[in-house]
Amino acid sequence: MIDFRYHLVSIVAVFLALAVGIVIGASALQPEVLKVLHKASEVDSQKISSQRSEISELQNQNSADQMFAAAAAPRLLDNLLAGQQVVIVTAPGADGSTISGVTSALKQAGAKVTGEAELQPAFFDTSASTETSLDALAQKLTPPGVTPGSQTVQFGGSAQIAGQQEAAQVIAAALVTQPGADLPTQQIQNILDGFAQQGFLQLSQASGAATLAQATLAVVIIPANPPPAGDSDPANLTLLALAEQLKLAGRGVVLAGSLPGSGPGSAIDELVNGSTGIQVSSVDDANTEVGQIQVVQALSYLLAGHKPAAYGVYAGAVPSPAPTPSATPTPTPTSSPTRKGSG
Repeated sequence: MIDFRYHLVSIVAVFLALAVGIVIGASALQPEVLKVLHKASEVDSQKISSQRSEISELQNQNSADQMFAAAAAPRLLDNLLAGQQVVIVTAPGADGSTISGVTSALKQAGAKVTGEAELQPAFFDTSASTETSLDALAQKLTPPGVTPGSQTVQFGGSAQIAGQQEAAQVIAAALVTQPGADLPTQQIQNILDGFAQQGFLQLSQASGAATLAQATLAVVIIPANPPPAGDSDPANLTLLALAEQLKLAGRGVVLAGSLPGSGPGSAIDELVNGSTGIQVSSVDDANTEVGQIQVVQALSYLLAGHKPAAYGVYAGAVPSPAPTPSATPTPTPTSSPTRKGSG
């Protein structure tokens, strides 16, 4: 009769043999496994090293390009916007270096920057009370020839920003104008002060000016970060509606943003890839020297009668404006004095 101890010894023997087999098998396979893993690690290290080198080269190339653009800007921009007045309109959260860089480029091009109209967060609020306040202000401050609501752009969510669209018509009529259609100074001041006093605008006029003079062109600078709701966020739609009204009231407008703020979910992305029907020019890398030159070039293109287009990094299918400075007289060569022959 086989007792319990016999079964126990058999089971122990089986597991012991299994353990010994695993140890022997692992020892035999270990060098091959380590060799394969080491080879894979070497390949990954080479890829990482190559990518780091490529990134470094691209960074150096980009830095050199920006340095070249900064050095060439005076020649590329000279007199492109001579005689034009430009207003800067900024959204909450707009990148400060983008604003200052674009302003500097405009001045290099001979434009007079009339000042900055900073849209406040309250302007983008879509509550019923804000919509009512904006509608009331638009009706109260509207100048002759402007009927709030008559030119509202119909795109998705427009009912949500109806007050902003009506206000945009009135604000645009005060900020920009066509040649010979200027509003009286007092009326401009009343309109802008009315929206400023309600917390929708903050105004900063050019040094020495008592009020923000009307411009012929406008640059709208979008936030440095896209809004959380993506392309169809009311904040994006509001900026596009205002840009459209600035285009209708003046001679041209460019929607500009920093590269990080112009990607998916931004107002520029909605303008270029959405279905709003709005057509204004845009520059998506206006935080760089190259992009700031493009902002000026885009405005000069509009003045020359070109259609609005998208420029920059994301708009790869559309060529950027060519660096074509305005023509300047070519110096007439002076004749060298005729040398008398010797002898």
